[in-house]
Amino acid sequence: MNDIAQDRPPGYRYSRNASVALARRLSAIDDRRNALILAFQWIVMIAATVIAIRLDSLAVYLIAGIVIGSRIQCIAVLMHEACHGLLFSNRRVNDLIGDIFVAYPLGMSIDLYRVAHLVHHRHTNTARDYDYRVQRKDPDQHFPKSGRQMIRLLLRSLFGLNFYRVARAGRVWSPLANFHNPRRFGFDYRLSLRLRYVVWAVLVYGLVLASPWRWQILGLFLIPQFIWANIFNRIRAMAEHVGVPDERELNGTRTVIPTLVDRFFIGPLNVGYHLEHHLFPSVPWHNLRHLHRHLMTDPDYAAHAHITYGYRGVVRELMPPPAAA
Repeated sequence: MNDIAQDRPPGYRYSRNASVALARRLSAIDDRRNALILAFQWIVMIAATVIAIRLDSLAVYLIAGIVIGSRIQCIAVLMHEACHGLLFSNRRVNDLIGDIFVAYPLGMSIDLYRVAHLVHHRHTNTARDYDYRVQRKDPDQHFPKSGRQMIRLLLRSLFGLNFYRVARAGRVWSPLANFHNPRRFGFDYRLSLRLRYVVWAVLVYGLVLASPWRWQILGLFLIPQFIWANIFNRIRAMAEHVGVPDERELNGTRTVIPTLVDRFFIGPLNVGYHLEHHLFPSVPWHNLRHLHRHLMTDPDYAAHAHITYGYRGVVRELMPPPAAA
């Protein structure tokens, strides 16, 4: 932890001593539960695709797209779990299933995502944090924004006018972007991993392209992915570390207590409990709420943790107060 201490002044870090024993108990991985959760997302997406194709109605396609987009957000959260080795207790199974059913469909690789994300955990909100550097370069992630600027940002995100910025930042996790130059972003993307992606892509896209409904299938999966990545996942991402005081560890990361609507569109599977995740990254998603309740019994945590209720509350925090506006 010495490299972390060099990034921050004395007293920045929150003492975890009182919660270590509980965190260890909460760090047990529930393989069966995660397998069912992952299978459920794919069953829902496949069912929505089949229904939309059979009914062949614009309204049904739109509803199916919304449902599929919400499940894609769940898969993105499960990719984050797999990155930390929390999807399955066996590391090889975790990475294999994580790639085939989670990361590859999103155009990413567990190994590539892991190498950058673990640095983010060690050096959060510093120059060594890739996510932080991306935020600094992207004017869309500079806050506060006025009400008019915020509406413009959300509309541009909804219609994909700033998607190129998301794609440019995400290429470090893409198998295709690392295929010919596996050390391009400072990580040796092994030949075996590249071959695994080739086999997957040939089989999956080959089957889709051989289907008479190829364009419906690709549209129902890729268009919602494009929209969710650019607006709903953008809101989730900016909620985690943007616009926080960062005077100490407890207010350098934001936890969002989601509404029911938030859980469907933006923050499923307890992903909003991001401060808890940073403090104890070994705790899987299904125990983060339990961990949050425990930490709230600590007066220091309760007084200084940056907790926001709902992603609508996050948007309000990222706008100047009415008088200043």
